[in-house]
Amino acid sequence: MPYLDEYAGAWTTTQARHLLKRTTFGPSAQMVDTSVSLGLQGTIDTLFAPLPMPDPPLKSIPDGTGNNQLNDPGAMYGETWVNAVPFPNINPPMLRNRVLRSRSKSLYSWTVLQMHYSDISIREKLTLFWHNHFVVADGTIAHREYLYYTLLRRFATGNFKELTKEITIDTGMLFYLSGAENTNNAPNENYSRELLELFTVGKGDLAAPGDYTNFTEDDVIQMAKVLTGWRVPPVSNQNTLTAQFVNGNHTPGSKQLSHRFNNAVISENGDQEFRDLIDVIFQQDECSRFIMRKLYRWFVHYDISDDIEMNVIEPLAAILRNNNYEIAPALQVLMKSEHFYNATACMIKSPMDLMMSVTRGLGIQPPQGDLEDEYDHAYNHYIMSTDLEQALFYHPDVAGWKAYYQKPQFDKLWINNLLLPKRHEFCRLMVEGGIFSYNDVNYRVTSLVPVLEIVKNIPDANDPNVLVSSLAEIMFNYPITENQLTSLKDVLIPGLPDFEWTVEYLDYLSDPSNQALAESVENKLKSLFSVMVRMSEFQIM
Repeated sequence: MPYLDEYAGAWTTTQARHLLKRTTFGPSAQMVDTSVSLGLQGTIDTLFAPLPMPDPPLKSIPDGTGNNQLNDPGAMYGETWVNAVPFPNINPPMLRNRVLRSRSKSLYSWTVLQMHYSDISIREKLTLFWHNHFVVADGTIAHREYLYYTLLRRFATGNFKELTKEITIDTGMLFYLSGAENTNNAPNENYSRELLELFTVGKGDLAAPGDYTNFTEDDVIQMAKVLTGWRVPPVSNQNTLTAQFVNGNHTPGSKQLSHRFNNAVISENGDQEFRDLIDVIFQQDECSRFIMRKLYRWFVHYDISDDIEMNVIEPLAAILRNNNYEIAPALQVLMKSEHFYNATACMIKSPMDLMMSVTRGLGIQPPQGDLEDEYDHAYNHYIMSTDLEQALFYHPDVAGWKAYYQKPQFDKLWINNLLLPKRHEFCRLMVEGGIFSYNDVNYRVTSLVPVLEIVKNIPDANDPNVLVSSLAEIMFNYPITENQLTSLKDVLIPGLPDFEWTVEYLDYLSDPSNQALAESVENKLKSLFSVMVRMSEFQIM
């Protein structure tokens, strides 16, 4: 049966959970149940349904002059700073820097909250994909980061070619890859090289000196000339968030590309010339293969064999081209395919996937009713992910996170002797609470996994065998072994027979207001959850 034929098997919690783990962040049990009710097609329709853009981030630090307060001239507590002056005139500069840092912290917290509140939607997972594809890492102005990430979110399920055009003159990208320094007097090839090598066609194998199969060194030079003339006004200018085209800084005349681009000529076209260039680049079929490989590694697995290349990547790339680089049709075919549900290879959870699996996936909700607490809760997760080497807005380099491209380890890079103990500790903290430190700053975890509520929703949870097996089904990809079941029961009721748990749990259900009994049951469950979230099975999806 062809790999991309539509999946025709049973649609159960197993298939629904697999789809949602790959396309959302830490799907909850309620999301899985909803997906089962919707069916495969209904879930796909919901995942790709258009959504309004979220409300912008807010000032989450209370107004005032105290230690934990801050006055931002552009926004009061609970208001958005997005409409304020990007670089406020505040003295002393130390205070201005505090305002700028507070806006960045607000943005990072808000970004995590969008992941948490996204429900059954692929948009946030794809936004993060594009963030790792079109890398920009410049934390000077939070407004610039906000507009950049909003651009990615706006095109998340949309058109790859049009997004490439828009990101080319994004002010963050112009700064990051030196496009703002690219003039006719001093051409800068930084962006033109990455546009080809990392963003569109890939480098390919060396075919001849200066010829990389998909482009040549002369193409890099000529494309840099096409891209000359764009600048970013200084931060003191209120229009600093919009790129400007200066015709006097642009290289005049036509630009001749190589045989790799069918000897195309890019004619002089002022501030639209870069768009003409990208149209020419996207005439190359390799664009579709290049991006489908990256999407496959993001959603399915890193191993792209010759078989996968021929039977999955190539036909999906054709769908992408036939839809003028709208990515949703190709992704929907992949996510409805036999291949997607029959592939047994697991992926190691990225740090953000891990954090969301143990928070949203296990019922932890951000504090409601207090904006400062809600944003601080999300910022904890941002810091945890950063400490696990997935720092949103701060990639290690222009190629993105190594787990998605570095051979042969790929996602195994998320786990090593340094990172695995941290992953375990962060998961434990979500169950038991406590303090962790990052860069000599202490952060307190207070919103914990609601173990009693989770177990109340498990039928026959008074049977420890049913309880442990049901929790394993919720948390893991595969059923646990008999030895694992025995070991986990011993965590719940060390050295005791099964009926001891049955009696205690039924006593609790009959008198849940008994504080001593509730604490005893809760502590036993916390011990069990704490072990399970640190098992190898929880680290994969």
